[in-house]
Amino acid sequence: MAREQDSKEYLDTFDVLKSVLPLGDNAPALGIVAHTRKPKTDECVSGRALLNLLAGSYVLGSVPRTVFVMQAATDDVEDKRVVWTCCKNNDGELGPRLAWERHNELFEPVTNFDWDAFGGPDAREVITQTDIAAIFKNGSLPRGEAVKKLRSNTGASQASCYRALSPGGRFATHLRVEKRGRLVWK
Repeated sequence: MAREQDSKEYLDTFDVLKSVLPLGDNAPALGIVAHTRKPKTDECVSGRALLNLLAGSYVLGSVPRTVFVMQAATDDVEDKRVVWTCCKNNDGELGPRLAWERHNELFEPVTNFDWDAFGGPDAREVITQTDIAAIFKNGSLPRGEAVKKLRSNTGASQASCYRALSPGGRFATHLRVEKRGRLVWK
């Protein structure tokens, strides 16, 4: 529907598509297939950074609520494996990237995929609701202590732990700030 790689044309096209789709809980999903730009020789990205590889306008990654990127597992044209990554999800966790193999017109999971050969372990730090709940199993904690426990349990960076424990962050429905600034999980 969009002939040019122009953000205004992409935005107009999204508006047209949304105008013809029904609204409500039983509304259909709209899937858009786009391609990624050619990566630079020394470029190896994963997680949210894959949004930057979408060819065309930034609108392709900013308007949709969820964006997945499928990459070939290797440069070998005979290799039937792909890596599937959720790099944007407005309604929940991104989840881990997964390796799949095309087989009989279906995709089957690859259980022994060599992530080091693909480009190293997944660089994203996924902190789950279970991770947060676990650090509060004995009650409320000062935010700094909660960050230390979360880092110890998950291996995530300090910045990721602070974001996850932000009372206005993605776990805000469960995190509360008590008197003296202690955090509690409900």
